[in-house]
Amino acid sequence: MRRTACLAPLLAAAAAAASPPAVSVTAKLSNAEVTPGQSFFVEVTATGPAGSEWTFPAQAGSAHIDLELQPPPEKASPLPGTATYRGAAFALGETEIPAITVQYRLPGGEEGSASSAPITLKISSALPRGEENPEPADLRPPVTLPVGTAFWVALGLALGLVAAATVWLVRRRRRPTELAQPPAPEVPPEEEARLALERLAASGLVERGEYRPYYIELATIGKRYLGRRLEQPVLEMTSTEVVALLRDHPLAGPHLPVMRELMSAADWVKFARGSAQVEAAQRHLASLRDIVTAVEETLHAQARVAQEAA
Repeated sequence: MRRTACLAPLLAAAAAAASPPAVSVTAKLSNAEVTPGQSFFVEVTATGPAGSEWTFPAQAGSAHIDLELQPPPEKASPLPGTATYRGAAFALGETEIPAITVQYRLPGGEEGSASSAPITLKISSALPRGEENPEPADLRPPVTLPVGTAFWVALGLALGLVAAATVWLVRRRRRPTELAQPPAPEVPPEEEARLALERLAASGLVERGEYRPYYIELATIGKRYLGRRLEQPVLEMTSTEVVALLRDHPLAGPHLPVMRELMSAADWVKFARGSAQVEAAQRHLASLRDIVTAVEETLHAQARVAQEAA
């Protein structure tokens, strides 16, 4: 009995040492309720033995939720095992932010993955509460403006300018008219994009480390090309609106992951004043050139099939 009592603590310690260390992942929302398209943030924390290595996915989400891993703030090192995701929702009602799976490697060499629990997110309408069909507010009644000396002076000056403009037009029409120059032919979207990319590549902005104007021009070239090809006002859209447009578009949808990475990098450099690398900047320019080539090849193939069918 004494031997058994003495061995019990040793056996318990050995069992504790043999059991795998506890690893957990938790996720916390910045806003429990948002409106469609409104950005929110998800803080993900992974806990485990000291010295563990963590790998967070670059993207996560579902059919109605987009989550993108955010770079750490400039001149700040993130805490080990932590990551921040920027998200946007495209639905109404309650939905779930799905589990975020994190890969880990423990100090002893063991590898595996752990996931956070799903989080409920409420997506409400941007309309005021209780107003399903709001009506426009009444217009204010007209305001009577006083008419004084200044008004008549201004009116006389305006009439004088109109008379002078009329005399100038009459005299101009009496002169022999020059032959009108034909308008310059419009540059096709793909040619415009390729020429703009060549000028940007030769600008030297990357070599001088001027990443912000470089990415502003790169994003503008991509949006202008997609806007002309898709016949949509892409230049006036935010990155989130562009992602929503491309997601279900049959022509540009296959290139959504590349465009999302390019726009995320551009937003990071433009708005967060982040830094970039030469290789990444050159790779993003080459990726946009590949998208233009792939879209044009798809359009030519569709035109060829339609011509053969006719």
